[in-house]
This record gives sequence, structure tokens and C-alpha cells, in this order.
Amino acid sequence: MRALATLVVGLWAGAAMAEDLRIGYLSLADDTRYQQDWGYARLILPPPIRTVEGARMAISDLAFVAESVNLKPVLDARESGPDGLAASLQAMVADGAGFVVLDLPAPLVQVVAEAAADLPVTLINATAPEDTVRTACYPNMLHAGPSLRMTMDSYVQYLRAMNWMKVLVLVGEDPSDQGLADAFVTSAERMRLEITGTRAFTLAANPEAREGNNVKLLTADLDYDVVFVADTRGEFGRFIPYATQLPRPVIGSVGLTALAWHWAMERDGATQVSSRFDKMTGGRKMSAADWSVWVAVKSVISAYTKRPGADQAEVREYMKSPKFRLDGSKGVTLGYRPWDGQLRMPLLMATSDAVIAIAPIEGYLHPETTLDTLGTDQAEFVCD
Repeated sequence: MRALATLVVGLWAGAAMAEDLRIGYLSLADDTRYQQDWGYARLILPPPIRTVEGARMAISDLAFVAESVNLKPVLDARESGPDGLAASLQAMVADGAGFVVLDLPAPLVQVVAEAAADLPVTLINATAPEDTVRTACYPNMLHAGPSLRMTMDSYVQYLRAMNWMKVLVLVGEDPSDQGLADAFVTSAERMRLEITGTRAFTLAANPEAREGNNVKLLTADLDYDVVFVADTRGEFGRFIPYATQLPRPVIGSVGLTALAWHWAMERDGATQVSSRFDKMTGGRKMSAADWSVWVAVKSVISAYTKRPGADQAEVREYMKSPKFRLDGSKGVTLGYRPWDGQLRMPLLMATSDAVIAIAPIEGYLHPETTLDTLGTDQAEFVCD
């Protein structure tokens, strides 16, 4: 009994001396990317996306592993309007956060990155896909969510594998829709797909706009194997499938989408990840943004368990090295690219309720890793 008591006291003392590993999470109040304002069409609104729940799940998932090296992960989650983001970041760093995960649109990621230039902190961009955030080459930034180039390369690989070589591109009115379409066209032309037409969709109901608001007219007088839809706000894309002049599949913002995560994934431990998230959130399905935040926080804790006692800059460099290996429940080992800080990962080609394929598509090869067939490879990467 005395030996058992001594052991219990020893374990309690070790737990009491566990060092806090503070991880920041910074998001935008009233982020329009997550405002699904479809009530005018009497659609049932999905539960609001709160990616901080992915961060909390990562803390819970790795608590035992961290405890084994005497670390206690602590999440410092803050939300702010655009004008308060820099101050929130500074407060988190002052409170001891060496890594801060960002769930912010690209322009605000850049604002925070500039505010962090002289701070002892590593930022992890979780949800801004724009390649300009990568080519800005912020020395203290990693990217846990897929880049826009990775997403578009996934579409193009799948189209070539299916021998759907002729593409009609439909573009919406939101300013970000054109950037989405441009990124797809660039990837498609790189892989020698034929863009047979690019046409703009308008929500205007006046008769003069009928060639832009009528799907039949919008998709007429062209030959195409597939339709790519660029509609970031979901304003018109849902009206495209089954309404095109030719009976063709639809991809992009609607139809078949390329995502970092999908709740219908049923292999490589994905079901367990989605189930834990469902349970923690009271039934909400894990989104791609949730997964990106989850894997960002998981990567920080995983790295510190391998490098206990290291400072944030040393841990960041370790994360960008070949020695760092991360399980994202996608069947392959993930890791951050040293040239742009981008997390290598497969992407899921999915419909609303099923995963159809996983990119990189079989047959695409690379001298180092097939994951580098998605996104900007080292030889072509250039900082702005």
C-alpha cells in the first residue's frame, strides 16, 4: 500500500508540474464566409460553422499524448472585428502563445502577418486558400488548409483521368468568383484541358440580362464535357445541375467539389474523427474548415511532444523538416513544405453526401511525393 501511495503521489506531482502549452486561435466576428443567408429561398439553414470547435477537439484528442511529455495544451480562443485583430494577436503572444491559428479571410491574414513580423510567434493560416498568402513568404507562417492551386489541380487531375477534356466555365458576380475561375483556368491550361467558353452568370431578372440569368441560354451553342462553376457565395450554382443545355456533369462550387475534408469519408480513421466531432458539437458535421483548424492545432501539439523545451521558432523549423510526420486520417503521412509552409495533403472529390475520389489521382507521379503534384512545386515557387 505504501508503494502504491508513493506512486500515486509521484504521478500527481508530475501532473502538477505540467507546463502549459498555450495555443492561440483568432477568428473574425461575423465572418461572411460562414453566413449562409439562404432564407429567402425557404431552405433549411445548416448549423453555423464555428471552427474553434475543431481546435477544441484537437486539444482533447492529444491531451494524453501531451501529458506524457509533461505538457498541458491550453487553447486561447479570441474573436475580433477587423480593427481589433492585431491587438488580439499581441495579447495572445503576451499571454504566452507561441503559435496562433488563424481562421481569417486572406486580406486579414496579411494584416495579422504584418502585425506579427516582430513578435515571437508562428502563425498557421487554416482557412484562407489564396496563393498570394503563400507567395507573400511570411517567414513565421504555415498553412494548414489547402491552397487554391492545390484545389484546382485536384479538379484537373480528375478531369483528365475521366477524359473530360473540354470545359465550360461559369462565373458569378461576387468579386471572388472571378479569382476562383482564373485559378481553375490556369490549372486547366497547364494540363492542356480545353476551355471552350467562359460565361458570366447574373442574378438580374430584367429581360436584357436573359443570356446571363437563363441556364439554358448560358450553356447553349458550345461543346463541353463538363461545367465548372465559380460561385463562392452559393447564389446561382445550385440551379446549374440538370439544367444545362447538354447533359453534362458539374464541378466546382456545386456538384463535385474538392475539399480538405468531408464527413462521408469512411477510411483511414476518418469515420472516428467525424464521429468525435459530431458528438462534441451535438451533431454538426465536420466541415473542411473545421478539419483545417483541427489539423493545425494537432500539428502544433504533435511537434511539441517531439521537441519538448524548444522555442516556437525551433518547433516551426522542425515542422517544415522531413522529420515531422502528421496523421490527418487521410491514409498518408502529412507534412509542411519547406519552401512555402504549405501542408501537403490529399483532397477529397466529393458530392453533398459521398466521396467519389481522392486526389492526387492514381497515375500522377512526382520524384519526391505524389502529394506535390497538387499545388506549387518547389522548382516553380517564387516569392512576390
